[in-house]
Amino acid sequence: MDGRRGGRRDATAARGHHPTPVVLDRRTDVPRRDDSHSVKGAVVNPTPVPGLVSVVMLVRNRLEYTRRALASLARASGDFEIVVVDNGSDDGTAEYLAALDHPRPLTVLRHEDDRGGSERRNVGAAVARGEFLFFLDNDVLVDDTDVVEVLAAELAADRGLGAVSPLLLYPGDGALVQCAGGASTADGRIGPVGRGRQLGPRHREHREQSWAPTAALMVRHDSFRRVGGFDESFDPVSLCEDVDLCCRLRADGERLRYVGSVAMRHFEGTTFNHVGHDKLPIWKRHMRVIRSRWAELFAAGPAHTAADLEWVPVEKDYADLDRPRVSVLADPDSASADLSFFASDRVLATAEPADVRVVLVGADPVPAVRGVRVVGVADPDVRVLLSAARTHSAPWALRDGTRLVETVPAEGVVVRAPDTAAALTALRRGLHVLLGKYAVDDLARLVDAARQAPGRCSVDLPWAHHPQLVEVGKAVAEGRAEGFTVRLEQPEGRDVVTELGPDALDAVERVLGVPVTDLKTVTATRSRVRAAAVAGNLSGTIDLGWGEPRFHLSVTGIAATADLVAPPVSGAYADFVGALRGGPTPLTDLDAVAGLFDVVLEWRAEVAALLGM
Repeated sequence: MDGRRGGRRDATAARGHHPTPVVLDRRTDVPRRDDSHSVKGAVVNPTPVPGLVSVVMLVRNRLEYTRRALASLARASGDFEIVVVDNGSDDGTAEYLAALDHPRPLTVLRHEDDRGGSERRNVGAAVARGEFLFFLDNDVLVDDTDVVEVLAAELAADRGLGAVSPLLLYPGDGALVQCAGGASTADGRIGPVGRGRQLGPRHREHREQSWAPTAALMVRHDSFRRVGGFDESFDPVSLCEDVDLCCRLRADGERLRYVGSVAMRHFEGTTFNHVGHDKLPIWKRHMRVIRSRWAELFAAGPAHTAADLEWVPVEKDYADLDRPRVSVLADPDSASADLSFFASDRVLATAEPADVRVVLVGADPVPAVRGVRVVGVADPDVRVLLSAARTHSAPWALRDGTRLVETVPAEGVVVRAPDTAAALTALRRGLHVLLGKYAVDDLARLVDAARQAPGRCSVDLPWAHHPQLVEVGKAVAEGRAEGFTVRLEQPEGRDVVTELGPDALDAVERVLGVPVTDLKTVTATRSRVRAAAVAGNLSGTIDLGWGEPRFHLSVTGIAATADLVAPPVSGAYADFVGALRGGPTPLTDLDAVAGLFDVVLEWRAEVAALLGM
């Protein structure tokens, strides 16, 4: 069976469709790229060049800032290339970049529209060749010419570091701090250190930090890919996506370091004007998501006090970009509302999640999660239905799933039984749907609806995000895999391939970072199926059956093996709950795993034919 995949996305572009950019590649040492190597419109370079830094700069209009930023990079030392992502500029930026003769290798990705900073930075990262990605805003200037070299040396010297950032000063002749590292407190307050203060010895330190701004953030390329890049659910107004990326790096076991010995100048607040958006409420909404998602991480440190986050209000005058002036505001009480973006509004500092309501189509129980209320259950079997309603203390119990979705107010729908009509109804109503594996019975209609309807749809792959799988994936990324073996067993269910196949394939793909492209059944009975599989350039075996619970995964050539025990709450269900609270699209998003289910459906049909079913 040829199970070629079309639904899974590249890790750095995992949460959104990326229209194909116009690529202007003027590197002298590499051939010009074309779209034949692209994934969702982004050219992917799978083999970073050791020691090379890729400066990824996002621009939209503001040509006068872009000119200065690129000119300042021409003075910087070190081994680096530049990737400029033009996010729909219409002020002459495209023409300027097309004609620019820069001393560094330069690639320009021209987009005709503005879809947000997270998505477009991911596109820039996908074409970058460097071992290290240096995300820079186009309103940042090189102050210390060795800044690129110093930051790259920090990452190269300490494999435990995932990202580093420099000191950011305001532009002009003075030495006012804009950001001396990112800080957070145990109660969820988040902000930059030292904003508006005179530069002092403390600001020149090297120290651990909890996050850093994308105005100037250098990330290890393989780490960026492993955690999935920037979360595109923060678009189109990409505020707080930098905090979220840094938290995902830290949750993956890596540290972040502030490197105060090198500085850059930042024309704060000029990168995007976000026309048509009121930034303050968007910022507050994103901050609520960040605090809810990462409360435990902030509480774990590195420790900062509320005093570290105190801002000194400043007055900025950028009328003459050659002579910018920034000074401490004489009357702090007249400071603008942007002071509340990070540090104020104590109501938002709580990590307590808001309650969300869920209805169940198919009476299989769901885990009990704090703040999640099951308000309705549907199942055609009345005895099962009433039992499930009592288990969840659900006030609604209906036999018809579609009617339940239409009748009962809720934010999310869990579809356990094959009920495409209920799932489609939920998507049309803008609800988030979590499909059980057995409920993916009409893949084409469900995927089309998930792409077109206002609601979102993900699949219950309970082993997603399992910490042991994550650890094996990290070992694979740092080693040389030669093959793989998966054995998955659980107490008897309805169909071996339908019940267990998606989890096995998903585990292989998450660990190896490539899709399963070929699958052929070797042996098959009604209780056990064994297949030979190919993922990327690796061959392996997948063995499924009924028996004592077991999930064993090993990768030949890598000293890492996973004998998995399921966590109390499946990774997919945790993602589903997080999305209901305003979080990102889950990694088990139906559109992203549609190719996986194409393979499973073909595999199931092949096994049925072999068994004469």
